Amino acid sequence: MLVVHLDLVVSDRPDVAQRVLATCCRRQGTVIALTFTRRGDDTALLKLTVEVEPRLRRALIDRIAGLVDVREVLNTTSAAPPSRLSAA
Repeated sequence: MLVVHLDLVVSDRPDVAQRVLATCCRRQGTVIALTFTRRGDDTALLKLTVEVEPRLRRALIDRIAGLVDVREVLNTTSAAPPSRLSAA
């Protein structure tokens, strides 16, 4: 699994966070953390951390970015999956 961090500028509407969560679930992602901070100009900053299979990462980000209330993707970072140590 890969951990993906997204910073999104979204419309300041009460259902935006739930729709982002539902999109993550439909795209086989596991939401680890989500914060929603109002910015005062009819927008909000949504910070999302989701765990997803590496092969599904790009499709998940594209689907979230394509949601009608997502205005901008500010930052996308991925943490590499933990490496496995082989037993000697």
